[in-house]
Amino acid sequence: EESMRKLVMAALFAFVFGSLMFGVAAQAAPSFTTLTLPALNTNISTWSDGSTYNSVFPGLRTWNGVPFKLEVEENTGNNVFYNGTLTIPVNVYGATNAYTLINSYCGEYGTVIGKVEFNGSDGAYYSADLEEGRNVRDHFAGGYNNIIDGTNAVAAFDNGNGRARLDMQIYWLPADFSDETLTNIVFTAYDKGRSGIPFIAAATVEVNPVPVPPSVLLLGSGLVGLGALSRRKLRFRELFK
Repeated sequence: EESMRKLVMAALFAFVFGSLMFGVAAQAAPSFTTLTLPALNTNISTWSDGSTYNSVFPGLRTWNGVPFKLEVEENTGNNVFYNGTLTIPVNVYGATNAYTLINSYCGEYGTVIGKVEFNGSDGAYYSADLEEGRNVRDHFAGGYNNIIDGTNAVAAFDNGNGRARLDMQIYWLPADFSDETLTNIVFTAYDKGRSGIPFIAAATVEVNPVPVPPSVLLLGSGLVGLGALSRRKLRFRELFK
């Protein structure tokens, strides 16, 4: 009975260790860094249906599983950066994805109204145009462009027709950023008048850990189990004599 108990304990040890290894892998989750916009120059709460924004500014909000930090400048009430160029410090190593909250004043389908650039510490670079109808649309669900493609941008703060809104852009950064620091994001707006002028309300960067292949975890747990059994080998032999 004692020998059987020890055999069972050894087997349980290998099983529990393997389960813990798989548990650690399963718990590995993406890491999000919410960014602070270094300048705010416009208060969109004064725009069409702008009072709707008062329910989300300021604060930490999560949309589509992504957290964003929305801020309001104390003295002016400004809450977005609009119609200019803004360099946003990041300093995150191994970034895999990025997200912004960008909408526009008015907007005409198909018009490129700006761009978002990503700069790495060792030359990595990525740029995405802001195009009405693809990844940006009017902040107000009215008579201007109301279309985004649902892939490069999705609704975040959406209140239906005739209401103000915020949309989330999604950027899949190239593998060059995996071993570099994403130093900054540069938002550039083009003044296209009623064809669209973008503003940015927030930005967030994601680091998605590379998962350990299950085969490696199984091998590791198996080796540990074999090691445990080997250390008891002589003792087991004595028990069965």
